[in-house]
Amino acid sequence: MNDASSGIAVGLETSQRAGSVALWAGGVVHARSLARESAHASDLLPALDALRATAGLGAAGLRTCELVCVGVGPGSYTGLRVGLATAIGLARGTGAALRAVPSVEALAFGGLEPGETATVVLDVRAGRYACARYTRSATDVDVLSAPHAVPAEELAQVWNATDVIFVDERTRALLANTDHEEHIRGDVTARAEHVLELGRARFATHGATPQDALEPLYLMEFTPRTRARRP
Repeated sequence: MNDASSGIAVGLETSQRAGSVALWAGGVVHARSLARESAHASDLLPALDALRATAGLGAAGLRTCELVCVGVGPGSYTGLRVGLATAIGLARGTGAALRAVPSVEALAFGGLEPGETATVVLDVRAGRYACARYTRSATDVDVLSAPHAVPAEELAQVWNATDVIFVDERTRALLANTDHEEHIRGDVTARAEHVLELGRARFATHGATPQDALEPLYLMEFTPRTRARRP
């Protein structure tokens, strides 16, 4: 697939609890959200198959997929692993190329107008927040500050006073009743259709992401939770 404007392409975004999928076919993007509490592993492929039917493709339509774009985080440890495993499985089964897209860049791309700049602040638990800064161009986002984790007491040093601020639900409460509240947009999330749009554009310019280089973007080490045994 040398021309990103043609062919069938898939987008997967599972960095957050409410995942989504997207399908490019016939010059049209079709998108679908997963149920908020759903298990991504059980719902991704059925959701894609539903999009295939919506796009009017035959039963074997997804087998002709030429590009799989996948959000790589930061975000849910389990969600990202499932999304990446599904992307690799699709690529191997169809011969499609892969393209990784940081989920936080897709969030900024979908939420900003060209020329706007945003600081993204997402709660990554344990009292730390994933922060990044981007400016939206016509077809992409320019990275001003790559995602990094900071403690709550350092958040005031993260953003510029003129920035739009994208936050998740848990972070919005932290910034309530502050000077930054008027700049907050808390209804923006990473979406598969924006992962797909960025992935197609970057594939056309920079090529595919090698399978062995496809890794989730984690900012903190994963600490498994253990349940206390009942006596």
